[in-house]
Amino acid sequence: MNHQINHRCIAILFILFIVMNLSGQNLLPLDWNIDFDSNRSVATRGARQHSSVCTLLSWERQGYFSGDGNCSLSSIFNVEKPGRRYVLSVRLQCNVSRIEINGRTIASDLKNLDWNDKGSLSHFDLPRGILKRGRNKILIRCSELGYTGGLSHIQLTLVPVATKNTDFVRISLPAADHVCLGDDRIITLHYKSSTPVSIRLRIENDFHKSFLDSVFRVLPRDSLVRINLNRICDAPGFYQITAVMHGKGYSGNALWMAVKPERVICNNRVATDFDRYWSQALADLSRVVPDFRIHKVDSLCKKSRRDVYIAEMKSLGGITIRGYYFVPRTPGKHAAVLQVPGYGWGFENIDGMLNDNTDRAELALCVRGHGISRDQFNPGFGVPGIWGYKLFNSDSVAYRGIYMDCVRAVEFLDSRPEIDAARIGVKGGSQGGGLTLATAALCAGKIAACAYFDPFPCDIRHHIKIRTTCVTELKNDLSYYHNPCSFIDVINIQDLIDTRSFASKIKCPVLYTAALFDDDCPVHGGFTAYNLITAPKHYRVYPADGHLEGFTHDDYIMKWLDNALSKK
Repeated sequence: MNHQINHRCIAILFILFIVMNLSGQNLLPLDWNIDFDSNRSVATRGARQHSSVCTLLSWERQGYFSGDGNCSLSSIFNVEKPGRRYVLSVRLQCNVSRIEINGRTIASDLKNLDWNDKGSLSHFDLPRGILKRGRNKILIRCSELGYTGGLSHIQLTLVPVATKNTDFVRISLPAADHVCLGDDRIITLHYKSSTPVSIRLRIENDFHKSFLDSVFRVLPRDSLVRINLNRICDAPGFYQITAVMHGKGYSGNALWMAVKPERVICNNRVATDFDRYWSQALADLSRVVPDFRIHKVDSLCKKSRRDVYIAEMKSLGGITIRGYYFVPRTPGKHAAVLQVPGYGWGFENIDGMLNDNTDRAELALCVRGHGISRDQFNPGFGVPGIWGYKLFNSDSVAYRGIYMDCVRAVEFLDSRPEIDAARIGVKGGSQGGGLTLATAALCAGKIAACAYFDPFPCDIRHHIKIRTTCVTELKNDLSYYHNPCSFIDVINIQDLIDTRSFASKIKCPVLYTAALFDDDCPVHGGFTAYNLITAPKHYRVYPADGHLEGFTHDDYIMKWLDNALSKK
């Protein structure tokens, strides 16, 4: 039935596509075989197991990560004119020990791309005689599949030198932010080809369920094809769309579409003893004398337009936590923003806050295990790391203490004479987004506004089905402790620290910024929390961003917070 609908749609309608554009003369396919060196590494992968990868998509989205071990990428490609000169261009988010074509080494020892150098390309002129007419094989030996955050920056192309071919395929949607609120789920495919080509269109939701996988032929031209997806993608949610065009060469695009995200629901229940668990944590925190202290840092004050201090306080378990405290040099009481950290981030780079001359105070809190709060609690971020720390015991999991660190930081700001206690906000992304939700709920009477970007840990039971590598991470953490409980016991404990369950308790205005390509902290979780919030709220979607790009939203977020706090 679906295939009948799909072919009918393709026959009468036409699409638009954006994101990645490869020359149509590129001879290398976008789908590659992937094979790991041992059965053990295959067995330890997440719930989804593949024998192929698409270079349009991130490793993690396809169920792979660095812990899988060494692997090989391979593909077969056709060459009509082997006597021409060809250039192989490579950009891979992994280490490459060797690239072979037809058994001959073309390149070796290519290093994983740095996060700040994802646009770099390595080019290799193929020696004559390497290629043969007809079928050829390329093999790439890889290790350390790199963390991406959701965006693939991979490029593997083999192109004739001095080619003038400009074939391409691109995708777009009517809404600039790719959010479809009504019956506007009509994608437009813009393609240009000098020869007849086939286009493979694939659509799956964030839970990896396929909704369409269809190939159709188009004539050589520069044209548009529109395809109506209103019936295919009718359920509220998030849909990944890829298009690969194949004629003399290959080109492709990928994008995400959000369908009625404010109607996305979560059928996971709040843990039965959730309220009791956190009431007890607050009671335990109240018995710890905070011992608030601040120490002025003259060297940082000289670089800043505000006075800079190290704030220090005692939190749950008597652990000392610290943060960077920025105070305007102007008189009077000031609004304050509590900045809470992403996973593994200890505000090592505070240049932005040093250069900020806004008349607001800020506390960049290093929760336990992060930055300048690592001296008394430091499980690191590998195995088991913060997330996996004693994950078998609800009273010992790290996030019980970390959420209380955030509560204590709000108490610190509330105690300061230079702070207007009616104008305290909180913001963060990733882990910081989860901490923002928890803090705004646990300190509901003291937080005037909050802003979060794709949060973690949030809606964990769904999170691990979307980002399947998380299943492997949790099982590895459990194995580190010699498996003292079952995996479902671990998930039951995760329910207690799930920040989605705090959302309905938030009373202040809320901003949520979402990156549709975010594979690390998928937007599904951010919206299932958002949709439970009953306070005034607003969201903004960034359609082409992944997790790492989400941290560039700061200017917009801070302006929103300043405006929200100025109204108090």
